[in-house]
Amino acid sequence: MLNAQDQLQRNSTKGSRRRRRLLSVVVLCFVGWAGVTFWNQADLISDKVDRMLVMEQKLAETKKVNERLKLEITRLNDDEYIEQKARKDFQMVGDGETLFIAPESEGQ
Repeated sequence: MLNAQDQLQRNSTKGSRRRRRLLSVVVLCFVGWAGVTFWNQADLISDKVDRMLVMEQKLAETKKVNERLKLEITRLNDDEYIEQKARKDFQMVGDGETLFIAPESEGQ
């Protein structure tokens, strides 16, 4: 027969194993949760980086357009430029000038 001390030692060993198993399950669950969270965050960051690159390209294009329009505004404040633009775009002529329009040839 087993004496009381052996019985007590066996019960504490079983309890110790149970606690270790429980702790292992808890740690394993935490590591799994942390891995899934990390994976989701990495995917989210990747999407944000891609979106940021697209937005930076759009910003660069918009800056180019903005600079071109600023130059056009500066030019539009010049009377000579306005005159050239009116002659070219609207076939306008100055006082004493005659506008000649050459017919378009069909063979070309």
